[in-house]
Amino acid sequence: MATKVNTFPAYFALFKVTLRQMFWSRRTVLILIGCALSLVIALIFRFTARGSVSVNGFIPQITLILYGLLANLCAIFYGTAIISDEIDGKGLTYLQMRPLHKSMMLLSKFAAYLAGTLAIIAVSHLILTGIVATHAKLDKNVLYHIGMSLRYTASFALTLLAYGALATVLAAKFKYPVLLGLLFVMGWEGITAAEFMPMGIKRLSISHYLFALFPDYKLPRYQIDGFLGESPPSVGVALLVIVLLTVGLLWLAIRIFREREYLM
Repeated sequence: MATKVNTFPAYFALFKVTLRQMFWSRRTVLILIGCALSLVIALIFRFTARGSVSVNGFIPQITLILYGLLANLCAIFYGTAIISDEIDGKGLTYLQMRPLHKSMMLLSKFAAYLAGTLAIIAVSHLILTGIVATHAKLDKNVLYHIGMSLRYTASFALTLLAYGALATVLAAKFKYPVLLGLLFVMGWEGITAAEFMPMGIKRLSISHYLFALFPDYKLPRYQIDGFLGESPPSVGVALLVIVLLTVGLLWLAIRIFREREYLM
């Protein structure tokens, strides 16, 4: 009689190995430099800023611009590494010889990517919030801004999900996934976010729906309108689009990963 083998420890071990590889990679050095830069800017701002308007708008602006960029880079760099690192390091051959399902292998590595990148961004942003939140000119107290930091982290989690799933598809299908991912995120997504773009074009980008879910606290109205256009999607619609897009892209990545023979 056939017996069922408990494969959960194997998938959990793959999760931990992927996390360890993430944190000891050159990509992490680049991301940590970006996080450190934001903290240095926050420290300088904390002790030099005097105006109420600039003080209250600092965290939202640096979160949108700098941390938004870091989240995008994390998604492309680490999302593509889910598959490409195993191919380059010959680890995929070993994994394929184990009694593991390819779909669960990919999802285990994707979960590690999401947990690792979110931890880096969340901790960095919480430290930044702690630096700035004690400024006397801020309208709200420290606890309010810590709560806002958690809301920003939730927004970045959606960014990492959507763009990470896209990056995984690119890594499963193409030879230069990082380049293609950067061209999409920095090129297409940047162009569609421009104020002069018509709504029909804006709706074809992932960033359009991510902006709709980003907290608009202390962001200028013109900036929000420039990103979202005249008729932005509701929170419910934007969230549904991001969830369906993430699920669809992960399904596509799994299908390509299961059917394609990778040359080692």
